[in-house]
Amino acid sequence: MLRKRIRDAALQIIRSTGAFDAVSQSRWRSRRLLILCYHGFALRDEHHWDPSLYVTRTHLESRLDFLAAERYVVLPLSEGLARLNAGTLPPRAIAITVDDGTYDFYAVAYPVLKRRGVPVTVFVSTYYMVDPRPVFDGACQYLLWKAWAAGAVGGLRDPLNDGAPPLLTAADCAHASARVREAASRGRWSAEEKHEWLGRFARRLGLDWEDFLDGRLISLMHPEEVRALDPAIADVQLHTHRHRVPADRESFLREITDNRRALAECGLDPYRLTHFCYPNGTHRAACLPWLAEAGVTSAVTTAPGLASRRHDPLLLPRFIDANTTSEVEFEGWASGLRAFVRRAS
Repeated sequence: MLRKRIRDAALQIIRSTGAFDAVSQSRWRSRRLLILCYHGFALRDEHHWDPSLYVTRTHLESRLDFLAAERYVVLPLSEGLARLNAGTLPPRAIAITVDDGTYDFYAVAYPVLKRRGVPVTVFVSTYYMVDPRPVFDGACQYLLWKAWAAGAVGGLRDPLNDGAPPLLTAADCAHASARVREAASRGRWSAEEKHEWLGRFARRLGLDWEDFLDGRLISLMHPEEVRALDPAIADVQLHTHRHRVPADRESFLREITDNRRALAECGLDPYRLTHFCYPNGTHRAACLPWLAEAGVTSAVTTAPGLASRRHDPLLLPRFIDANTTSEVEFEGWASGLRAFVRRAS
């Protein structure tokens, strides 16, 4: 936290000299595309649980206000990449991407983007779209955190070991949740078993499981919601079916095939599904020829930076705008100054 305050103070000084504006209008910046990355949009209190993944509606509106006021040009990702390659990007070019295809995007972010006419690319993972239940990994961690945040400290124990010490911090809850996920993986729990376990666990914690389900927290869009998206605003693209990056070619290609098929069943043209997002930012050199084989023309990572023609189109950098990202830090990335300094250092 101290390092962040020092960094923001330094950026404030740099901003006061006009450096942000100078870099944003430079020839260097005009040859680069900033790809913003978002994940979740808080329906209730998810931004308190994980502010690195969830932003509020107010946060999103503030960012869009800034981009409009400072004359940044928000392009669809496909157009931005085409114009980057052709050398015809407008000044201060930006593309906005959203990972996973969660219901909260549909309920919170999409209405804001549609009202403002701001295009976005949404990378949709489809397993929990086809099987509409809460995403097990995230739901497990959120429910533990929710019980901890509600004050159930003394009686909050490891879900798999009642004899373990109490879970006293949010970090303790995260570690306990990871152990549950590992146990589910080792035990090859089915989707039904995972869902039933979550329900029993929520009730054991004294949480309202039915309210959690009704609120659709930590859940994906349903197929009819994907169909309802205006393609001029939300361009739906690939994110694997099971939100994983297998290490072998056959399994990897099956993830792409299953993902593309599920999205095609939502009415999307499978031949237009050519942009890809690595789940959790996990990427390996071996994936690149497999992506090309699957007809993928671009793939985004979570490595920070601005995309240029020097980047492999299957290894594009992005900037994650989190709920904890300060205004001045965001300005530094939007202008290109942060990336310019990072590249020069």
